[in-house]
Amino acid sequence: MEGTSEAKVAVQTISPNGKVTVTFAWGIVGDNNPGEAAGAGKIVGTTLKLGRLPNGADVSLMMLPDGTLAATYMLAGQTYTGVFIRQ
Repeated sequence: MEGTSEAKVAVQTISPNGKVTVTFAWGIVGDNNPGEAAGAGKIVGTTLKLGRLPNGADVSLMMLPDGTLAATYMLAGQTYTGVFIRQ
């Protein structure tokens, strides 16, 4: 994200009401070590907002018209942004 870290997101389930479960993995971000966590959230429109991850990060993902996901990762007062590409 902005050349500072790698991250991956895998959507595990999507329910008809927009609730989702995911696995989110991140590299070194600021002073935070790499890790992986299960997460849950909700899709509203084109945005998936996850609940706070165990490392304290807040993550939101927005689907862009070209099929990529724009990510915002907020941790310890810092905001990191980037784009996920479907693999």
